[in-house]
Amino acid sequence: MAYLSLLQDWHLLLICIIASIVSLLTCTTVATRMAAVTTRRVAMAFTIYNIFFIITRFANLFYLPYMGIFVDKAERTGNMELLLMQLRMVVAWAAVGSIVAWLLLPTFVEIYRRGIASLERHQSMVKVLIRLLHPSRWLHVVTSLRRPGNFGVSLLRLEGVPWKFLVFNVFATAVWTVGALAAIYVSALHPECKRTAVLLSGLVNSVAAIFFSLIVDPKASLITDQAINGERPERHVSIMSVFLMAGNVLGTFLAQFVLLPGVKVIELATLALSGNEIVGNIALLVLFNAIVTMKASTTVSARIAAVLTRRVATAIAIYNFFFLITRIAQQIYAPIIGSIVDTAVKRGAITLIEAQFRWIIGGATIGALLGWIFMPTFVEIYRKAINGMERFGSLPRLLYVTCFSFQAWKKVIACLRPPSMMGVRLSDVRQIPRNFLVGNIIVISIHTIGVLAATYASAAYPDARGVTLLSAVVNGIATILLSIVVDPITALITDEAVAEKRPLSHVKTMAVFLAAGTVLGTLLSQVLFLPAADFIKFCSGLMGKL
Repeated sequence: MAYLSLLQDWHLLLICIIASIVSLLTCTTVATRMAAVTTRRVAMAFTIYNIFFIITRFANLFYLPYMGIFVDKAERTGNMELLLMQLRMVVAWAAVGSIVAWLLLPTFVEIYRRGIASLERHQSMVKVLIRLLHPSRWLHVVTSLRRPGNFGVSLLRLEGVPWKFLVFNVFATAVWTVGALAAIYVSALHPECKRTAVLLSGLVNSVAAIFFSLIVDPKASLITDQAINGERPERHVSIMSVFLMAGNVLGTFLAQFVLLPGVKVIELATLALSGNEIVGNIALLVLFNAIVTMKASTTVSARIAAVLTRRVATAIAIYNFFFLITRIAQQIYAPIIGSIVDTAVKRGAITLIEAQFRWIIGGATIGALLGWIFMPTFVEIYRKAINGMERFGSLPRLLYVTCFSFQAWKKVIACLRPPSMMGVRLSDVRQIPRNFLVGNIIVISIHTIGVLAATYASAAYPDARGVTLLSAVVNGIATILLSIVVDPITALITDEAVAEKRPLSHVKTMAVFLAAGTVLGTLLSQVLFLPAADFIKFCSGLMGKL
């Protein structure tokens, strides 16, 4: 009864509803794989999912910063037990969202299928979304509704689908559900280190990312590619999808038991970072950011390798592993950024922060430039990694063999290629749409400064509330632009090249100009840094009024 009485607070009720929607839409990634098999358009299927991911981003712009209301109250009253109950209520509603997602799985598969057809017809996600604004198109969405069902799959039989990665999915979902909530609780326990605590939410989420990117996604992608190529029954994808969805539900229930351990991990890390002298080593952070940006920029190399091998889902999964490395690095890098600001505030040295952060942004430019230079090398690494996945059947096994085999290391070294434009000339830009290339520059510039602008604003405007949590606002804008403007066109060009409707040269042209745009985007972020901090302050004031 105590938990039910909490919902009399309409603030908490709104947060719970948003949390359930976020959980529901996050679970729809399962429908992506079934739609990919049905349409044979893997890259576009994942791009359609990004639209649902946009909605979760929009929700997070309000959901997590809005939790600052309860954090502030807990700091004033010292009632941490009430805050913990409120967080548990949010986790419970996330479980409700995952159950609804399971019931709507057939509906989402149909929505994906229609969305892919529409994207292929109109050649632009922006056009597709604009057409959806017209009421006459809403009927098409309504007619996508399907009865709840498991596609004839029995929850007692896997019929040849491996079970181990499905178990990992349960634990990964549990950890992912509580990452940010655990950090919010620690920020109330230790308000003097609140920036560090909030940015350490990724430490818990990185555990989930390891499970997803190393074990769950690669295996699911391999099964998807094999089904598309006729190497295993398409029914295996349906079985896998239903069990993944069931695992999401179990994971959100298990999250209740993971919340307090997550709090403890983040608390220990927060206290360890507080006052640590490593935070003053700006040169190390510049190098760190360069490596992170270089790794993240390899996504364009994955597109080329996907076309070369005709293994799009596997290429995306292997890129996600490279991205996992950058995510883990960011989980160390971002809290250190927060610790720099916490330390500067304590010492009254706020004026030094801007110069330090501009050096760190410069590290992103160096990393983007290295990613461009080593693009031919990364293409070859992806190509061999995809073939290795086919041979060994799982990414952990491939990594184990690579790490402990001298012959494997020789093959990795043999991937080195001299820098080149891969035959692409400046005039080749006419082969591909140019609007999304400009959009890519803007996206990169915004994403580069998300955490930096938010933490800087928290020091420059100490009266603003929940500013650090509002880093999601800046990164959310970047994700929205990426998912609407950039990703759909890259996916379309990739899938058309795999289907031999476009030559490979178009994919190379796209990759080279996207890599160049990443360099330009990091340079533009220097200009946008202070305006972004002011924008975050404005959003904080708006949230306060609401």
